[in-house]
Amino acid sequence: MNLTVKTILYYLVIAVLVFSIGGVVTYRLISEEIAKETDYYMANSLQIIEYRLQRAVERGYTLENRFNANQLQVKELSLTPIDTNIHFTDTLAMHPHLNQLEMMRKLQVNRMVAGKYFEITMIDVIIEDSDIYESVVKIIIRLFALFTLVMIIGTFLMSRSLLKPFKETLNRIRKFNVQDPSPLKLPKTSTTEFKQLNEILGDMAARAQEEYHALKTFSENASHEMQTPIAIASGKLDLLTDSENLTEEQFALVTSAQQSLTRLSQLGRSLSLLTKIENKEFGISESTDVSDMLEETLDNFKEFFEMKHLSLKTNISKGIKVNLNPHLGSILLNNLLNNSIKHNAKGGTVEILLDQQHLMIRNTGEKPSVPPRQLFNRFEKNGSSSDSSGLGLAIVKEICDLHSIKIDYTYDTEHQIDIVF
Repeated sequence: MNLTVKTILYYLVIAVLVFSIGGVVTYRLISEEIAKETDYYMANSLQIIEYRLQRAVERGYTLENRFNANQLQVKELSLTPIDTNIHFTDTLAMHPHLNQLEMMRKLQVNRMVAGKYFEITMIDVIIEDSDIYESVVKIIIRLFALFTLVMIIGTFLMSRSLLKPFKETLNRIRKFNVQDPSPLKLPKTSTTEFKQLNEILGDMAARAQEEYHALKTFSENASHEMQTPIAIASGKLDLLTDSENLTEEQFALVTSAQQSLTRLSQLGRSLSLLTKIENKEFGISESTDVSDMLEETLDNFKEFFEMKHLSLKTNISKGIKVNLNPHLGSILLNNLLNNSIKHNAKGGTVEILLDQQHLMIRNTGEKPSVPPRQLFNRFEKNGSSSDSSGLGLAIVKEICDLHSIKIDYTYDTEHQIDIVF
């Protein structure tokens, strides 16, 4: 959910509360005002009724015929009343036109007219609370609908202008490459918060570039400097093996040291390669012929298959092209084929299938000592094999991730690697 939609929802929640409270307040104010105006009208009408009553008493008219009706009652009192104040109340009475009981306003007062005391009772039609409630609800709903429509349109129009610098900042950050030495350029804005955000992002990008280039330089130098003493030590060990005075035990120790140096050299190259893949230092080719690459790799491993007496079955479609860096693709195939030979049983089988959708490599061998997918982790080995660095499949996984290619490793009765393009 984006910021604009969230803002609208928050405003709608606030609007519901405000309109609800406003509706209640409006209902009460209108009810009080109607009652007030009705009481004022009835009080003014009382003066006219008193004048007419005085005329009727002076002329000796019968009050029942002239004043007693549905909305006006005049009754002569035999005793002097104590209370002569006007009293307003709500009451139920028959509506003069609807012929049904309705809520009405009632005025009751005791007055002396022409030396006599009379009780005067008036009722008048008043707007019912239910009618006021319905009217207020209709008004509030229409105002809320209008407010919602204006707010949605206005918010989208304002956000398009206000959030334009923020969206441009996101777009430039998305395109930011730590390998590019040029500084991150962010759009100018007059909004204080966006200015602060751009300053922080600019500083973070500059530090990331500095740290990346420092780490890259260190890794390259460390890898290069490490290979030099390894090569020197390996060369001296080669000279030592040519010595005629070595015993069998000494020769075994020298050979073991040479193998350790070889593994150390391979480990350094593998770690350097992983670092370069993670830093996206390899470009992705638009189209690489995987069929030709696989055939060439199989030809390079031909002698290794023969040395271990492995049966090779292939079903390779021609002209399969994938968006794959050629150098990384070659490393990927080399690692997979090397594993299918190294971890295979003597006289076992290797089956390879390549089509437009996927590459499948299946080989015999002992069941892995750990879950197959766990072997994609760095330095994770199948068993306690000392001649494996535990980085072969980790490199394969990094190459696949770089190219957004799905890879899976399963084992039923045989090892199976599936790469889905």
